Amino acid sequence: MISAQELDKGMVMLKMIWSALAGSLILYVIAIPLLLPNTSSNFAVELYNETRMMLYAAAAVTLAVSWLVRRWLLAAKTPLKPSRSRQHPVVQRYTTAMIVALSIAEAIAIYGLVLFLLGKNLTDLLLHSTLALAAMACYFPKKTDLTDLAEKLDRRS
Repeated sequence: MISAQELDKGMVMLKMIWSALAGSLILYVIAIPLLLPNTSSNFAVELYNETRMMLYAAAAVTLAVSWLVRRWLLAAKTPLKPSRSRQHPVVQRYTTAMIVALSIAEAIAIYGLVLFLLGKNLTDLLLHSTLALAAMACYFPKKTDLTDLAEKLDRRS
């Protein structure tokens, strides 16, 4: 079982990682439009619209994949092994699952960034970033998730 001290230490680190990745979304929305003001786009409208529809579909698929991958990583049947890290193996597994899921969710905001760079449409950037932030909010680290994972893995051992 995981001790309260290890749990608290792990939660602080997990929240810092989550904050950094969520903060990058805010930077996309604020900094990119300021650094790249409304200049004209040389991208063909028809091609932009096709790309836009593909990236909206990709965002929906990416959202589902992030949830599935997170679930798969947390439910993996591989035994917990101590590593060189000072973290408890349960915290390591949860951290891995969270970072992977958050990174996949971050890709949704990158799709919006690409659309903004191609078509200078701020709405696309805002919608994709909002969707990515909503996914990240669902993956916010919770103590109960960590303790439930520890109990489940202890029962398996």
